Amino acid sequence: MSGALDHKALMNEWQSGDHRAGNKLFSDLQQELELIAAAKLAGENNSSLSTGDLINEAVIRLSKLKEIDLQSKAHILALASRIMRQVLVDQARKRNSGKRDHAKVTLVTNIGVWDRPIELLTLDWLLDELKTMDQERAEIVEMRFFGGMSIADIALVLEMSEATVKRRWVSTRAWLHDRLKD
Repeated sequence: MSGALDHKALMNEWQSGDHRAGNKLFSDLQQELELIAAAKLAGENNSSLSTGDLINEAVIRLSKLKEIDLQSKAHILALASRIMRQVLVDQARKRNSGKRDHAKVTLVTNIGVWDRPIELLTLDWLLDELKTMDQERAEIVEMRFFGGMSIADIALVLEMSEATVKRRWVSTRAWLHDRLKD
């Protein structure tokens, strides 16, 4: 490998049991993973997880995926972002299980057009609803909200034009705003 790391090859080697490849891969991705985790935790109320905890849990869950073909660094980061979302949702559900009055866990995004915190379990529920209507749009929301990914990175992961991602994001954002009205 010359210059830039071949993230796909490292991921494949790691999935095949080469722990050194995994260490090299996640060492290279550490800065981006820290940004994603910090963005997810920035607006979290009542979370006991640190940035490192969230990254570690995501890496552990990633290590259990053996049959997934990741094509690029952007794919790996998108999947890590999705897993981090699930970790936070699982933590919120666990914390609320058995409680009569559920504590709200909110997510504050770094997306400039989104002006208010969103209750994490409500967003998770809406994403499940959106997945039944349009899986791709749900993936765009996950990558924007939970991964802080740019339109360009999402376009790369979904293999579509930036203009198409932007159009779908705008319409889906409007749908979310409507569904989240008080």
